[in-house]
Amino acid sequence: MFPDKNRMVKIANALLLQLAIAPVIFLVVAVLLELGGASFATDPGFVLQVFFVLILLSLAAIGITVFVQTSKSLMSGKARYDPIGRAFQVMSLGAILSEQHAVFGLILTFLSGSIFYLVGFTIVAWASLWWVWKRFRQNLGNLPNTSTQPVLE
Repeated sequence: MFPDKNRMVKIANALLLQLAIAPVIFLVVAVLLELGGASFATDPGFVLQVFFVLILLSLAAIGITVFVQTSKSLMSGKARYDPIGRAFQVMSLGAILSEQHAVFGLILTFLSGSIFYLVGFTIVAWASLWWVWKRFRQNLGNLPNTSTQPVLE
């Protein structure tokens, strides 16, 4: 997938930066929405139900992120012939799962007209992205500089 580790690290850092900036764009959109008074504000009881469903989905995403980031057996076959590609795929999956927290907050903000949902879910998204980035940096130390290592059988 990647010819060398340095190229993969540059692409991974760019991806993480984009995903860290996206919640800021969401916040700008939400502020404009709130200032304009235009929202899909519905029954508060419905918003509360959606909130609890999104909390459960967010907890499930955190569980899947932890599993993906810590599992040694996940894609272990790929790790033998492409450890650099595996490290990138594990990091990118964790980063995308982290980003969905901010999307959940944006959904609640659109439904309720309150920016507080987005702020809370954005904090969770950034904390999760930071943890994924830390795990990625730990995994980099175990990778060879090139992916042309012979396959050991």
